[in-house]
Amino acid sequence: MEIKKENLFISILKAPVLGGVVATCGFYYAVDRGLINHPLIDRYFASHPVEYIATTMFFVGFIALFFKGLRLLGQPRVRAEDLLGPYESESVTPDDCPAMLAALEKKPKSLVRSELGDRITKGLQFVSRRGSTEGLDDHLRILAEQAEARSSTSFSIVRIIISTIPILGFLGTVIGITRAVAELASLVGDISFEIAINSVVSGLSVAFDTTALALGLSIVLMFGMFFINRMETFRLSAVEDVTASALNGRFRTDHSAADPHAEALRLIGEEILNSTAGLVERQATIWKQTMDQAAEKWHGMATTTEKQLETALSRALQSSAQCHREQLESAEAQSRDERRAIAGQLQKAANAGLTQQQEINKQAELMLSVAQATEQILKLENALNHNLSALNNSRDFDKTIHSLTAAISLLNSRMSPSTPPTVPVRLNHENVA
Repeated sequence: MEIKKENLFISILKAPVLGGVVATCGFYYAVDRGLINHPLIDRYFASHPVEYIATTMFFVGFIALFFKGLRLLGQPRVRAEDLLGPYESESVTPDDCPAMLAALEKKPKSLVRSELGDRITKGLQFVSRRGSTEGLDDHLRILAEQAEARSSTSFSIVRIIISTIPILGFLGTVIGITRAVAELASLVGDISFEIAINSVVSGLSVAFDTTALALGLSIVLMFGMFFINRMETFRLSAVEDVTASALNGRFRTDHSAADPHAEALRLIGEEILNSTAGLVERQATIWKQTMDQAAEKWHGMATTTEKQLETALSRALQSSAQCHREQLESAEAQSRDERRAIAGQLQKAANAGLTQQQEINKQAELMLSVAQATEQILKLENALNHNLSALNNSRDFDKTIHSLTAAISLLNSRMSPSTPPTVPVRLNHENVA
């Protein structure tokens, strides 16, 4: 009972989906804890929800290939001599098959459960049921085809993952482009066009990372499946050759006991088998054509979708650029009007300053003339004092008064009307004295 539980537990662990989920959780745990720390890991594996899904599917396919490779490498190297003993031509009869099968059951389980042991066991069982070796080659060929079909079926989940991961990457790119276009439409008008374009381009770089990751993971799985499939194909071919060489010619056949009806039935069976093979080939051809047509249709749809996305993005960018250009032209016209108004005000201020400067110049000239007149008055006053002194000395008062009157008249005639009145000169007898 414990052995069955252990086998069930191992089979659950070997399930690709469960193993892939566990491997994905371990990988992202290592990334989160910093055990795996690289900018490319954060960019291509942990920056988009689609990347998490693609990574999980990759690990599912990787686990499937890993256990497939372990099973191939873990199979023991078995020879026909280890199962049937040394080869001797026509040494046994079909009636000896039950004894040979019983002897095989006594062999080690690892030898009997191997691919070669299973193939030889089924060949002996066929001869034992038929009682002759008629159709043994065809039966061995059918067994080989069944083994190849099982081998191809074992890679079905890996093939599905390889074909699905690029679709996920393309889906992530489409979602990123859609969000970038929506963000561009919302940002234009609020911020400058260059900043909006930079934000959109950064979003597009993240969007295209999903496609790059998906293609890279698909390539890894494709190469892994190729090498493991090639290894299994070589092993199956070797098993087929060893089985044919071990069973063909080992049994004695009684040709005299051959039934003509059985020979006719054999021929009919071969004809039916050939017809069935032809039908299978034609069906396979039809399936291949259908798959090719589906692939072409998918490629056409992908191309059309890409063109539509490109057209939509181009139109959105053109409309955004047109709106930004109109806003720039409006702002430029408004700025031009404001500059003109400011220039007019500056011109008026300059004219007013020029007029004020002219008035200041006139006032300066007037003050200069006043200063000159004042200087002349000072000179006349000095002359008058000198004359008064002379008059005091000569006692000629009347002549001096007349001379002074004439000098004052002459001074009044020279001064302009706008000159402020000067202080009149008063003569008294004290000054004369």
